[in-house]
Amino acid sequence: MTAASGKRSRAALRAFLAAEDGILADPAPADPRAAELEALGAEDPEALRTIREVFAGTSLPEDREKVRRLLRTRSEIQREWADARDSFLAIGRALIALEAMLTKAEFARLRRGSARLFPFSDATATQLRQIARAVDGGRIPAEACPGSYGTAYQITLLTEPQLRAARERGLIRPDVTRREILQLRREVPAGGAPLLPAGRLDRARLRAERARLAERRARLAAALAAVEHRIAQLDALLAPALEG
Repeated sequence: MTAASGKRSRAALRAFLAAEDGILADPAPADPRAAELEALGAEDPEALRTIREVFAGTSLPEDREKVRRLLRTRSEIQREWADARDSFLAIGRALIALEAMLTKAEFARLRRGSARLFPFSDATATQLRQIARAVDGGRIPAEACPGSYGTAYQITLLTEPQLRAARERGLIRPDVTRREILQLRREVPAGGAPLLPAGRLDRARLRAERARLAERRARLAAALAAVEHRIAQLDALLAPALEG
């Protein structure tokens, strides 16, 4: 099969799958606008649900154009955010490689002249190197590294007990905020001892944390259900081809 025919075959398969989706999909709701908005969020049901929650009580969730623009903008920002993370990790690794090549005296000169040689200060260069070491050393999984180097740097400052607490609270993730990490550092001492005496719990904070985790669990469950449904659709469509 030639490359051209292979491309045509893949294009034909995509068209076939797109056409057949309507056959296997759940019956459309009575309101055609609702069905159209469901289609817009089919690839990212969590995003569509979040839009409905954020703009509850307004007409925006029913505005197809505004929902489409929000979904498109969210996708673009997430892509750029990931690109930003890859960029500052690459810079950090390049600086580490340069440091290994220079003598101690040369590296000291480099640090003093950092702002003249690079578009950032020595303090920023230090943070970027530290983040790269944390990712490459396994303290921060690359896929969980935030897109903001300032937030990622705050994670590198966590002690092992604080890092364990961050993992338990689900804070080692790409969309974690600097505020959340700073809050953790305030609540969990470097040595890991509880801030409050035994028997005294900040129940309001614990309830709020539980509510956040329960909401996140529900969103992840919905996203997983959507993925499983799509896989089942694709399996059903591909089964005749596989049997032939």
